[in-house]
Amino acid sequence: MNFSGGKSRKFTNVVIDLTPLIDVVFLLLLFFLLTAAPSPDPSMAVNLPKSTQGTIDRVSPVVEITLKADGSVFVQKQSVDISQLGRHLKRLVDAGKNIKVVLRGDSKAHYEKFITVLETVNSLNIPLAVSVREQKSSKK
Repeated sequence: MNFSGGKSRKFTNVVIDLTPLIDVVFLLLLFFLLTAAPSPDPSMAVNLPKSTQGTIDRVSPVVEITLKADGSVFVQKQSVDISQLGRHLKRLVDAGKNIKVVLRGDSKAHYEKFITVLETVNSLNIPLAVSVREQKSSKK
């Protein structure tokens, strides 16, 4: 039994050119990479305590110390051991920089670590400001 009907079919090799597809995918990738907004660094997110005062003086920080809820300390977004904090700040003072420190402490941070940072900064006679969230003022 011959089901081909007496005709022999010849198949030719079909080649699909993938170059245009790769170009389009590459352009889409570039588009999404260039237009995507960079997300903020989640490792530096702290829950600042609220202020009860109406206005707060703004200090432009030169050195920002962040104390997270788990007790980790960051100086200018770089992790620093709390025992090395004084040495790190002293290097900046010895370099002749007139530095100011802004302390950003999480509201659930350990009070003992907070005091250690305050004492370290105070022992080096560096001006210190503490960062807080402003309380929303309600108009009456």
